[in-house]
Amino acid sequence: MLESALVCFVLGAGILTPPPPEFRSESQPVAGGAELVTVFARLKADAPSDSQNLDIPLLAVLRDSLGDDNPDNDRLRSVWILTSTRPTLWQRTASALSFGYFRAGNKRHAGHVPSPALDLAAPSKSVYGNLLGDSLQATELDPLGMAVRSTTRTYRTNSDDYTKLQVFQALVTLDNLALDHPALESGGQSALTDAELREIHSRLSLSTRTFGGLVREQNLSKFYDKENSQQEETRGHDWELLRQRAELNGLFFEPLAAGSGSPSEALLWIARNDLDETRADRRFDGQFLGIANPWTDARLLHWTGYSQLRYLDSDNRPVLNGAPGAHPVDMIPLAWYSLNYPRVPLLLADFRHSLTPKRREMINQGATGLITGVFGITRFGNPSFFAADLIWTFVRGRHGTAVNRTARLQAYSGARQFLAMDSSLDPGLKLELQRHLDHLALNPRENETTREATLAREQYAALLKYVDSPRGAAKLEKDRRKELESYTRSPSFRVFAGLGRIVTRGPRPDPGSDLSLRAELDAYRRSATDMRFLERVLASGPRPDIVWDADAIRKSVDDLATDAHAGSAARHLIAQVYARSGDSDVRLACRRALQGFKNASADATTQPIAAPGQ
Repeated sequence: MLESALVCFVLGAGILTPPPPEFRSESQPVAGGAELVTVFARLKADAPSDSQNLDIPLLAVLRDSLGDDNPDNDRLRSVWILTSTRPTLWQRTASALSFGYFRAGNKRHAGHVPSPALDLAAPSKSVYGNLLGDSLQATELDPLGMAVRSTTRTYRTNSDDYTKLQVFQALVTLDNLALDHPALESGGQSALTDAELREIHSRLSLSTRTFGGLVREQNLSKFYDKENSQQEETRGHDWELLRQRAELNGLFFEPLAAGSGSPSEALLWIARNDLDETRADRRFDGQFLGIANPWTDARLLHWTGYSQLRYLDSDNRPVLNGAPGAHPVDMIPLAWYSLNYPRVPLLLADFRHSLTPKRREMINQGATGLITGVFGITRFGNPSFFAADLIWTFVRGRHGTAVNRTARLQAYSGARQFLAMDSSLDPGLKLELQRHLDHLALNPRENETTREATLAREQYAALLKYVDSPRGAAKLEKDRRKELESYTRSPSFRVFAGLGRIVTRGPRPDPGSDLSLRAELDAYRRSATDMRFLERVLASGPRPDIVWDADAIRKSVDDLATDAHAGSAARHLIAQVYARSGDSDVRLACRRALQGFKNASADATTQPIAAPGQ
């Protein structure tokens, strides 16, 4: 009791403080009445000579707050992935080389403002841009011959893979930030709300899909929950499958997790003591493992590579040195797997045959480049090839082959992020894993993880100067005017107005109209916020007042009833809430709002028409 009281006293006095979170977000005001929200990661120092851990800026989001403290009129705009850089001339050249599976050096410095990875205010722009690029590739570039076709397709594929790699790393960063939210709530405030975190994560994930930018905003939260559930299910399935295969073959299975998250990686070990004369009599079933039989490999008897001394009890469970029944065992690593790939664990490193994972990637990418780039056979241009490829892919996938290129890239990016931020692994083992992972790099545009930290800091410094400059403020005001047009103008009018601005460069906006612009946007954004909330309420279930707070629903209904910008869409939403709600107060508020809309419509239709000249 005295010890517990002393601990409580020390914690209450603030003498002992909890460790800072691995991932944090902070906000700072910028020019034009906006905020720049940045997500930082604490990079652990591996070498004893490093004086301290460093916070690396990984992701930045521009939040347009209109210069006030009301969160109802805030809008998220540009998203920058600070580790993503523009390629050098040599990287661009190497990206166009067919069958050039190597990393073309590293970018040394990145002092320019990074390009936004996504515009949250207009996510559909990326969809139309990608469709236009694919159409030009198929109709204009492919008919020019094999040289042009293979070069342009290789360049676009490498560029697309690099963009996806950076997006997947940003998603891992957001996942870790979400795990650190409880720690932030106990020790401080997070600059991103849960709704904003869900929106950024969902939009970034959807940006890697062809028509992902067309998903409506009210479906983002449902998509976020579904994707996280699928990821946890995939990790649990791969974890259990790999554990069973390890026990069946007499190997040791070790899951690896970053922080407090679920295990995303795993290692397979073999005990040197088990490599005796009877090893040839052991059976080995390598299905889903992708490695050769270790019991017949003579190199393991004279293994000189990395090994680790561990202590096990009589049941082969890991224990501390000095525990009862503990005995030392020299463990040799065999393979490293990612648990993020659907259906089967993905082999990332084979410690005996380092070329095995890379050879798999080279064969898969080489076959695709040969068929589409050299021979010009595409899946959508040849129905017979499409059917054969679909059947072949299905059969290979059912037998445990990793056939999904995007999923393989996502698993690889997660492994890069895991090694960059993990501090629990033995330094020798971490160095060995990093060496194997670097050997797996095939994209000429990719930079080493050790260089990405420096590049992220340099790009973050350039971004801070940009958003606080008159040029950044002018870009923000331009985006606000486009947003206001989306509320007040039809889509066809906006298209022709945009074409007119391109030809004539458009009229210069009046600097004095900034306050009126903010006031108009404030009113429209409040109305849009209430409508989005009611859409989420209706999408949650048949009885929204059970899932959501009835007072919050009634407040949104009352706000829309008194909003001059609320139109027929708001009236339709309120009518749906009235029909599906069982709360008497909510139904009464909906009835009052609908009656108010009806009276306003009647007043508009009965208003006398003025005579000409009056």
